[in-house]
Amino acid sequence: MKAEIKSSMEYALITLIVAGLCLWQLIAIGTQEADLPAAKMAIIALGLIIAGSMHCVFMMQLVRRTGRAFWPWFVAVVIFMPVGTAVLLALLLSDSDATQT
Repeated sequence: MKAEIKSSMEYALITLIVAGLCLWQLIAIGTQEADLPAAKMAIIALGLIIAGSMHCVFMMQLVRRTGRAFWPWFVAVVIFMPVGTAVLLALLLSDSDATQT
């Protein structure tokens, strides 16, 4: 696997993990406390938005670097975020395995 593809894949997965952690904290705060601290909710929501958008950016870099069609993968990654990401990563990993053997 090329270094630039590997680094984009790593960054995309890291931002997906960060977005998941922000969502988890947002849900945990909402279910545990009756009076929600607005500043804490705003910071976590900003983290979720930024991590989610950066994940989409890194996934679209992967699409461009591998020479795949941009718009179908854009729709798959943005609208069907976890499923589109999983399908694209599975295809990229299977392509790298096929070229190594």
